[in-house]
This record gives sequence, C-alpha cells and structure tokens, in this order.
Amino acid sequence: MEAAAYDLIVAGAGPAGSACAITAARAGARVLLLEKDRFPRQKVCGEFVSPESLALLQTLMGEGKLQFHTPVDSVRIFVDGKCLTLPVRPAAQSIPRFELDARLFASAKRAGAVGREETTIHAVCRKREMFQVETSAGAFTARSVVNATGRWSKLTQFEVATKEKWLGLKAHFTELSPPSSVDLYFFPGGYCGVTPVDSKTVNACAMVRADAARSLEEVFANHPELRQRSRDWQPLFPSVSTSPLYFREPETEGDGMLLAGDSAAFIDPFAGDGISLALQSGTLAADALVSFIDGKYSLAQAQQQYRQSYKKRFTPAFRNAARLRSALAAPKWIRSATLAFAGIPGVGRMLLQGTRAREF
Repeated sequence: MEAAAYDLIVAGAGPAGSACAITAARAGARVLLLEKDRFPRQKVCGEFVSPESLALLQTLMGEGKLQFHTPVDSVRIFVDGKCLTLPVRPAAQSIPRFELDARLFASAKRAGAVGREETTIHAVCRKREMFQVETSAGAFTARSVVNATGRWSKLTQFEVATKEKWLGLKAHFTELSPPSSVDLYFFPGGYCGVTPVDSKTVNACAMVRADAARSLEEVFANHPELRQRSRDWQPLFPSVSTSPLYFREPETEGDGMLLAGDSAAFIDPFAGDGISLALQSGTLAADALVSFIDGKYSLAQAQQQYRQSYKKRFTPAFRNAARLRSALAAPKWIRSATLAFAGIPGVGRMLLQGTRAREF
C-alpha cells in the first residue's frame, strides 16, 4: 500500500483548524493545514474570547505573554426597553479575528505543520486506510482528516429542517471610549452584539433573519438604543457577511473525517463561546487522532474517543444556550420574566456559566 504523505490533513485554518494542527504537530504528527483564504482576513464573528479559553489560547500561541487589546468585564443585554448587566469574572478579551487567525496559523507552522493558504479543497475521498484530498494545488494523501471548514462548505453539508434564512453581518466602527462590556441588542428577527476592539473602535456583529434586515444599517434601525448609539459611527471596512446560519444537533464525524469548530455544531453567538469551543474542539480532535497516529487506537476508536469527549464537554453549553435563545425569542412576558430571573444576584452568572464548555 502506498504510504500517506501526511498523518493528518486539516481542512480550514480558523481557530479550530489551527488549534488541531498545532496540537498534532507538537505531538510529532506530519500535518498539512489547508486554508482557502489568505491571512490576514476578516471573518463574521463577535470576536469575544471567553475567560475559560484564554489559558488554552496562550498555550496554542506558544509565544511570550499575549498582549490583548481590550478586557471585557461585563455583559449588557438590551431588550424591550430594559437593560440587564451581568459581570464577567475573570474578564474576557476582545481579539479581532483579523489578528487571531493569522497568529494561530503562524503558530501552527512554527509547530511543524505545513501550512498552505489560498488552497481550495474540491473533494475528499477515502480509499482503504488512506484519505485523498483533491485541492486547487493538487492532490494530497493522509491517514486522517479533520474538517474545520465551518458550518457550510463543500465538506460540511447537512439537511436543514428550518426554511428561515438567517444571516451573519459584521464590521468595525469608530466610537470614542466604548464601554468595557459586550452589549447585546435584541429585537424581533435577530440581535446585534457590540464589543470594544480598542479605545476608539467597536465590533458590531449581528445574527438576523433575512426578512428583518439585510445590512448592518438596517440592523441598527431595528433597535432604539442601538440606533441612537450608532448614529455617529463610521465604518472602518466594508461589512462582511455569511449565510445561511442554522442550528442542528452536533455531529463529530462525517465521511470518516472528524468535525471541529462550526463544522461540528454552531452555538448561539450571543453565548460568546464560539471561539472557545473552536479552540477546544480542535484540540480534542487532535488528541484523539494522535492516539491513532501513534498506533494506540484504530481510527474508529479515535472517532469514538473524540465523540465521547466532545459530548461530555460541550453538550450542556449547547443545550443551555438553546434554552436562552428560545426564552429571548418568546412572547414579551416570557422575555421579561427571564430577565427578571437573570437579575437575581448570582442567577445571571449561573446562566452565563451554563453556556460555557466544561473546564478544559
């Protein structure tokens, strides 16, 4: 049988893919990391890194002490003319994806992974005990593959039950001295999160139903407080978008590939744990496959280990985030009751912690 050129090919170099490549390469695996874009580049994202994942991010970066932009010490929820403030302790961090993804990709290459940008994957075929990955740069073979290409790509296609079309929209805007909070503005048909980037810039990222808004300007107009706040904002780059957005049950394997990050599941953006789940799931996938690459497990056993670890760590976060989503989309009296309950000392923090992955 022909020898595989790599032990692992990772498709997609976002936080999940780079975390996977870094972890596997540091363990001695021959890793190829493929990315369709060129870094740095913008991505639709709230750019909120929860405190639970900062130590892991530091480890993955492998550099000196990370210099962060802006600490985020609270969450403010604006809905139905009311505002609920919840503390974030220890503080989270706001890290632009323009910087984060490029630095993680560079760390993967320092760890020994071969990194290829502007390489589009056309197909992945499994032949006996090897995978062949057809790309715009030619064909590559590997003993295992991780799909970290996101919630919707040629490698990630699932049947969607809902017919509603949801969009993701994001841009950075000028704002002098923004508060050190992530502010969530809910309105019928969606919500928008505003996070400080630095002392003069905010990130506005929205998830909205297509019939409610198709641009950030339309999003801002849907919420009185946000409309007032954004009236003097100036965009720093054209808004970026992504669609469709949808929720489904997590899947950890598809066509023999392990799924990581949004390829496995998409958590509600308002939970603020998407980047954390990406970093953690990519690391878990690599840990499972290293056991296979070292000959301790079969590929099927590695898939099972990953599935069990993934469900144990993330299932409560997905379940609790979905419950909060339902409550905030419910009739006004239910939303009011939910906010009143969350305002009880200690309860809001408990609800917030419920949307976080279990400790890594």
